[in-house]
Amino acid sequence: MTDRRYSYLRLGEVPGEVDDGILYCDPLTSLVAYPSFEKYLTEMLPLFAGDGLHVAIGDVDGLREYVSERRAGDPTSFGHLAGNACMQTVGKVTAGWAAAELADAEFHVCGTFGGDEVIVAASGLSHERFADKIHELCRLIKATAPRPCSFALGTLEDHTVTQSGAFTAYRHIVSMVDARLFHVKEEARNNGGHLDGAVTDLGLVNLLDQQGAGRPARIGGGQ
Repeated sequence: MTDRRYSYLRLGEVPGEVDDGILYCDPLTSLVAYPSFEKYLTEMLPLFAGDGLHVAIGDVDGLREYVSERRAGDPTSFGHLAGNACMQTVGKVTAGWAAAELADAEFHVCGTFGGDEVIVAASGLSHERFADKIHELCRLIKATAPRPCSFALGTLEDHTVTQSGAFTAYRHIVSMVDARLFHVKEEARNNGGHLDGAVTDLGLVNLLDQQGAGRPARIGGGQ
């Protein structure tokens, strides 16, 4: 596996357009900043796609309601301050969980995916074990952070992926997982509520099934 150094972004610096070999981290969450995450995973995907690449995306539940509640009780707690405090805890919990639970994985990386989402990728363990670990992360966030976080997850079936096809494969698995998360959250919202730390599992995602793969992955949500 390629050695990587971690660095926090400096003011005005754009991740993915600086020195190769560095993963640029979001200073708020300590997770890898997007699109540095995308660039890194696309680069590494041909090495691990043959072993099944797992992806999970988590989105904070009821963040708008939480921000409104904080603002009602404390006029100085503006939306970004309350939201940042929530995401800082989510990032800290995710980083600690990954260090403990994914240490035996052949490969893993955790990143930010929009202002209120996290994304986890891993390889070298079964789909079932990865799903169990995401359930544990979901429980930890619910117990620790101001708001719970719901996840969708899926595993790219074993495929041979060339470097030239890596970006398409990356977008396919991420778009499929993100679309499922968006669907279940929208369904809950249409029913008059929101999720409360749920996990939905796509199972295996076939790279040969390109239905919907051309749609861009939705970044952010705030629901």
